[in-house]
Amino acid sequence: MRICLEGGALFSYLKVSDLALVESVEVEFHSGLNVLTGETGAGKTVLIGAIGLLLGDRGAGQMVRAGSREAVLEASFDLSGTPHLSASLAAMGYIQEDEQELTLTRRLPKDGKSRCTVNGRLCPVSACAAIGDILLEVHGQNTHQALLKRSSHIDYLDRYAGADHVERLKKYRSEYERLRALLAERKNVFGKIGGVDATRESELLSYEIAEIDASAPVSGELESLDEQASRLKHSSELWELASKVEGVLRAGEQSAVTVVDLLSQAALDLSRMTSLDASLSALSSRFDSIALESEDLARDVAAYRDNLDTDPLELEKISSRLTALRELCRKYGGSLEAALDYRCAAASRLEEIRASDARASAVDAEIDEARESATELAKALSEGRLNAVTSLERDVASQMSDLDLESARFAVEIKTRSLDKDENLTGRLGSTGCDSVEFLFAPASEVPPAPLTHIASGGEMSRVMLALKIVLAGADRLPVLVFDEVDAGIGGETAASIGKKLRELTEYHQVFCVTHLPQIASFADWQYGVFKTPGDAASTEIALLGDEERVAEICRMLGDSSGRKVTCEHARDILKRAGKSKRAR
Repeated sequence: MRICLEGGALFSYLKVSDLALVESVEVEFHSGLNVLTGETGAGKTVLIGAIGLLLGDRGAGQMVRAGSREAVLEASFDLSGTPHLSASLAAMGYIQEDEQELTLTRRLPKDGKSRCTVNGRLCPVSACAAIGDILLEVHGQNTHQALLKRSSHIDYLDRYAGADHVERLKKYRSEYERLRALLAERKNVFGKIGGVDATRESELLSYEIAEIDASAPVSGELESLDEQASRLKHSSELWELASKVEGVLRAGEQSAVTVVDLLSQAALDLSRMTSLDASLSALSSRFDSIALESEDLARDVAAYRDNLDTDPLELEKISSRLTALRELCRKYGGSLEAALDYRCAAASRLEEIRASDARASAVDAEIDEARESATELAKALSEGRLNAVTSLERDVASQMSDLDLESARFAVEIKTRSLDKDENLTGRLGSTGCDSVEFLFAPASEVPPAPLTHIASGGEMSRVMLALKIVLAGADRLPVLVFDEVDAGIGGETAASIGKKLRELTEYHQVFCVTHLPQIASFADWQYGVFKTPGDAASTEIALLGDEERVAEICRMLGDSSGRKVTCEHARDILKRAGKSKRAR
């Protein structure tokens, strides 16, 4: 995948104001190899530092130019030729889908917190760092040095191992994430059912539900049974009292004249009175009703008495039922309604436990399947890495030899965690499988290799990175590369080799390089001169150099600022040779 398309540049614009020596600088960049040159102290490092600040590096108020209140940084990236990057940035929420340019700005005040924006929208510094991880990598002292991150080493090896290996890694990560999700679900399921206590709880709930169901309580039943029990218990007394009431209302042994008789006679008398005085009509009607009601009362009382249940066995049965129901009330909330509510809740909980238990069993089966699949893929990844190590070491060593590191040794150390089946198997799997990878380096053949992050100097680190970038050129995901210290401690033919290799990288990347060596600068597609204006208030300036300006700058880099004829001829010769190499590419 070619990143730097003809006619356009991904990293297209940089503006720096009031940062260290820089008062105000604006520069447009282009595709290919962009080289920054200039005298020591001119401000090249400041410009590289500005890029780092835009990509989330820590800033401080003392970086602001003396006499200014804040530094303002801005960078633009043209995304029109890189739809995959636009899609990734849009998916992460940093740009809109239809935006073809990404502009980062950062304001760094002397006092207070810095403010960042992406296409004019406020964002945290961490967002700029995340964008930088996608777009650009700076290889130099202290900034974005991927080789300093041991965790990145396995990524380099995986990309070198080839497209099939990378595809297998994607499948593994999918299975690994599925395994993690299933383990989280299993934990959640066990959280719902209480883990190892679920069986005991299920048994208790089943017992309690069965106990309540055995009594089959009905809401309001307790009050009804209390009423029945009282009636049965006092049935004899009730019978006697009902008989007495009936006797009063109707003829009986106690009296020849009954209440009914007296009321009937009084009703007749009122009827006679009404015939004599019509105003008594309503009173007469009322009395007729009383007389009739007394007769009905007498019949109803008699019927109540005759229907009284006096069976002692029925009383015993109801008493037993009351005892059982009151025991339920005591155990399950104090009332039958509370007991019924408890039974409903217990049934719901029991159903939840049973459903969760069934899901837990299903999840366990899925976990076993996902773990087995992930394990097999992890083993295949481990095998692929082991197969790639020897050739990666050989290819990097070959590139290092051209970069004045012919006596150095590059090695890859792989440590593989055991995948024997036991309860700790899942814990030994990680997002990249079961391996940890670390690059080792020895500056000389007689020195045993040690971790690259501990032993390599800044210049060596940059050249090892350059060697890796060349080896991995077609598989590298970062479109913009910036090299700062790649020329430390070298010169001559080695420098020319580095320049040639930097330009080789432009087949797949937009490349920036800060250098003091004319041999490297001569390979630039675009050379920028960085210089400091004279005077007390010195300021950094940058300019794209034309052909003759490049010759003059190469002369300066060769040690002849006066531009003597012989030096100029040498400079032109260096540029010519680099140009031939460029055309031969």
